Amino acid sequence: MLINYFRLVAVLLLVVGNSACDRQNIQSPLEKLQIVLGEAQLTISPGHIPVETLLHIQIRTEKPLSSLSAVIVGKSMYMGKIPLRFTFDDKTGTWRSDFMLGACSDPEMLWQLQMLLTDQSGNQRELETEFQSSWH
Repeated sequence: MLINYFRLVAVLLLVVGNSACDRQNIQSPLEKLQIVLGEAQLTISPGHIPVETLLHIQIRTEKPLSSLSAVIVGKSMYMGKIPLRFTFDDKTGTWRSDFMLGACSDPEMLWQLQMLLTDQSGNQRELETEFQSSWH
């Protein structure tokens, strides 16, 4: 009888312990991160910017561009330069690129996106913004 009681307690602890662990993951991740830099609107998805995962960036500007180039550099830690190769989508009027961020010892790494925008008249301007990645 005493053995059955201990078995029941062990099973209950196991069930309660496992269900408590699952509750941590109920929070849904941010679908998109949107940043406005003057006339440029950036969207990065998924928005919680997980490392070692394919990420998507879209950039839309008020004035048409002839080219767009960009790199991502680590701010919290040197991680080299990650070049972005953009293609223009005529249907949506957006520039798009896919990229991945590496994991490092910092679970919430700070990154900087450095962009060079060239309009159709050949005028260039630089834009920069920072964002944070996560292990989650």
